[in-house]
Amino acid sequence: MSAAPRFSGSQLLKASLIAGSIILVLAVFLFTQQIINRLSHEVATTSRVFAEFCAQASLPATHDPVLQQIFSEMMGGIDYPIIITDKQGTPRAWREIDLDPALVPAPSLDSVAFGRPVAPAIQERVNFVRRRVADMDKHNKPIVMMQSPGRDTLGFVHFGVPPVMERLRWMPVVSLGGVVLLLGLGLLGLASIRTAEKRTIWVGMAKETAHQLGTPLSSLMGWIELLRGRIPGDGDVRVPRAEFVETLEEMERDVERLNKVAQRFSHIGSAALLQPQDVTPTVRRVVYYMRRRLPKSGGDVEIHERYEDVPPVNLNPELLEWAVENLIANALSAIDKRPGRVDVEVGLRPESESVDIVIRDNGRGMTREEQRRAFEPGYTTRSRGWGLGLALVRRVVQDYHGGKLAIRQSVPGQGTTMVISFPV
Repeated sequence: MSAAPRFSGSQLLKASLIAGSIILVLAVFLFTQQIINRLSHEVATTSRVFAEFCAQASLPATHDPVLQQIFSEMMGGIDYPIIITDKQGTPRAWREIDLDPALVPAPSLDSVAFGRPVAPAIQERVNFVRRRVADMDKHNKPIVMMQSPGRDTLGFVHFGVPPVMERLRWMPVVSLGGVVLLLGLGLLGLASIRTAEKRTIWVGMAKETAHQLGTPLSSLMGWIELLRGRIPGDGDVRVPRAEFVETLEEMERDVERLNKVAQRFSHIGSAALLQPQDVTPTVRRVVYYMRRRLPKSGGDVEIHERYEDVPPVNLNPELLEWAVENLIANALSAIDKRPGRVDVEVGLRPESESVDIVIRDNGRGMTREEQRRAFEPGYTTRSRGWGLGLALVRRVVQDYHGGKLAIRQSVPGQGTTMVISFPV
C-alpha cells in the first residue's frame, strides 16, 4: 500500500493563495457584474421614460410658449443621443449626435420633407442624422408620438445608449483587471520575499555548516596535538595505555559527530526517511552531548531530564537530534542569570494525543514582538547569532515530520518554554 502524499507547509500556503485568489477574482467579477446589470437596467429604464416624456411633450410644446421653454430646458439636460423625426422619417430635432442643429435650418428640413432640392452640404448633414437614427433603432425601439391614443402618428422619438452605459459595460473588465493586477503585484512581492528569505537561509546555512563542523574539527586538532606531545622518544617511558585509549575514544566521538553533521545536511532538499520509533533515546543522546558542553564554572548551569513512556512516532533520528540540539542551545544562550536551568521533558498529552518534547529555561524570555518574529529566518536577538536556529527547527519539525513547533510560554525575565509536538 502506498502512503498518501504529504504536502509541505509552503506547498499548502501556495495552494491556498492560488485558491483564495481565484475565489476573490470570481467574487469581485460576479458582484461587479450584478451591480452593473442592475445599474444598466435602471439607466435604460430612465432613458426610455425620458424619451416617452419627450414624445408626449413635444407636440404641445410646439403651440405653448411656456411648454416650449420647459421643453428646451429639459432637452438641454440630455446627455445621450436623441432624435425626433416626423412620420416621414425627416429629422426635426436632435441632441448629442456630433452635429449642431443650427447647421440644418428648419426651412431646409421642410424642403427635405417635401422633396425639394437643398444644398449638397445640407443634404449630407440630413443623411448623417438619418444614419444615426438607423443605428439607434438597432439598440432601442423608437417611441411613437401621437396626439391621443388611436389617432394618427405624428412622429417618432429615437434615442441611443447613454455614455454612462458604455462606461458601465467596461466596469467588470476594469475591476477584474485591477484585482488581477493587485494579485499579481502581491504574488510578485511574495516571490521577492521568498527569494530574499531563501538567500538568508542559504547564508545562514553556510554559517551553520561552518559552526557545526568547526566544533568537532577543533576538538580533533586538539587531540592530535595532545598525541603529538605524547610521542615517546628514545629511552622515554611509554605513555600509559589508558591515556591513549581515552584520547582515541574522544577522537572517535568527534569523527562520529562529523558523520552526523554530514548526514543532517544530506537530508536538506530531499525527502527524509521516517520510521516509527521512540523519541526518548534520541533526546537522551542530545542531552548527553549538550551537557558535556555546559559552562564549567562551578556547575551553575544544569540540564534536568524527565521522560515518560510514550508511543512510537514517525521520525528521522538525525534530523530530530538537530532540532532538539538547536532548541537546547538557544535555551542555554538565553540564560542570563545564575543558577541557570534547562528542563527537557518527553511526555504524552492526552487531550491532543500527541507526543511532546518540552524544553524550558529560566533565561531572559521574549517580548510579544520577539515571539512574533522568532521563527523568521535571519531574525535574532543575539549579537553573534545568525537567526537560523528556530527557522531550521520549524522546517525539520513541520515540513519533514508533520509535527508542530510552538512557543508555549515566554515571559521577559522568567524564561521560555518551547514545545515540539508529534502526532501519534
